[in-house]
Amino acid sequence: MKLLRLAVEKQNWNLAAHVVVLKAAEALKEGTKPDVKKEPQGSSQGQPKCA
Repeated sequence: MKLLRLAVEKQNWNLAAHVVVLKAAEALKEGTKPDVKKEPQGSSQGQPKCA
């Protein structure tokens, strides 16, 4: 997904959003599940939780 990387580097959010939607539509059409990696429970990485 070189186009997505380029769009993010150039901060072209409209193009980045279109790339994501296009890839999701292609995955659904092919009947494949997107490659989603979930963090394990209790992981402290990422955004902090609101108190």
